[in-house]
Amino acid sequence: MEKFQVLVIGGGPAGSAAAYAAAKAGVQVLLLERGHEVGSKTVSGGLLYTHVLRGLYGDFWAEEDPPFERWISRYVLGFLGDSSATLIDHYDTSFGEPPYNSVSVLRNKLDKWLAQKAQEAGAMIVTGTRVDELLEENGRVKGIISGGDQIEADVTVVCDGINSLLTKKKGFRSEWAGSTLGIGVKQVIELPTGKLEERFLLSGLEGVEYTFLGRPKGAEGGAFLYTNKQSLSLGVILNMQSAVENNLDISMVTEDFKSHPFIEKLIAEGTLVEYSACLVAEGGLDMVPRLFGDGFLVAGSAAGFVLNNGFNLRGMDFAVGSGRIAGEVAAKAVKTGDTSSRVLGEYTHLLENSFVLKHLRRYKNYPKFFANRRLYDAYPEVINSFLHEMYSVDGGDRGHLLSVLRRNLEGKASLYSLIKDAWDAARNL
Repeated sequence: MEKFQVLVIGGGPAGSAAAYAAAKAGVQVLLLERGHEVGSKTVSGGLLYTHVLRGLYGDFWAEEDPPFERWISRYVLGFLGDSSATLIDHYDTSFGEPPYNSVSVLRNKLDKWLAQKAQEAGAMIVTGTRVDELLEENGRVKGIISGGDQIEADVTVVCDGINSLLTKKKGFRSEWAGSTLGIGVKQVIELPTGKLEERFLLSGLEGVEYTFLGRPKGAEGGAFLYTNKQSLSLGVILNMQSAVENNLDISMVTEDFKSHPFIEKLIAEGTLVEYSACLVAEGGLDMVPRLFGDGFLVAGSAAGFVLNNGFNLRGMDFAVGSGRIAGEVAAKAVKTGDTSSRVLGEYTHLLENSFVLKHLRRYKNYPKFFANRRLYDAYPEVINSFLHEMYSVDGGDRGHLLSVLRRNLEGKASLYSLIKDAWDAARNL
């Protein structure tokens, strides 16, 4: 049996940030990662918003080999019809100024960089180790059990991902409902040298991110595409309950998305080099379990810290932010000699005053808003058919704009529904 002051479970962004913060505070830290190496089993389908890296690691962009692919200067919201696409394209050169607004990342590289920072700060990292359960005594967590081995710790920080079996076994959460989970598939597609910059009108390390509605058809979900240095990250996220109810196969849905005529042009001549899948938290604030107890804390996606407001899919910055706070609180508790829930409860207080819980509370109704099927079926079709008619000229009288809108809404949604949904979006997003 070994003993550490702080033990962190999981080598993702939350775990490495927690290990880094605790080690920087001068306590003895062990980080355990199940994969054969850090970053070997991680998946992301969004961008990393860089404010958290700047706050924790300083001028990360100035390093010789910074942990990102491209800084994003264009954000595109796309609505897909059967053979058409309507895009809202926002380009802003100020997003290309350090420390940047968001960057595209490949998690294998990012996670290794974050773990290296933790190691440089003094944390010990052990990979290829599966944690079976928490080691407890009289309700207090005292470390972990891995196979036949036990490792004791004054504070254990649980960062084992969205499907956290440890928090479930501890009784801090129940089984997730299908409506609160998404299933995501991500592919990395390499393009020939020079094609990516030419096709997406990029120079240097500029990048672009696309978010799409209208595919998949018939279910709650959306798709994304963003640029890396020499590849594209493409993916689809389906609400799990909706996918089951509509008997959808995520792999078939992904191929359908790739076969859309607009998407085909973006990925033409590409070579599939990576395929991965993961669960995504979609329950918002209501999904957050109890976050602390005697001897332990919960951070990252294990705590349900994911937010999607339609414009931003945020998980990694929430992971780093909550991990940092968890590491700092754990170190402080160790130094005071009191690792009870009374002291560790400061974690939730600090989270409430950080962007993590502030933003989750701000957008607490987003899961209910995005359960509206018209967002996925009616409106992408209406937008494309409306614009098709407005741009078509055949010598006939199509009527005024409102008449065209009413005609294209017919059978799909009422004008009242459109106004109501726009109002709900303004209130909730």
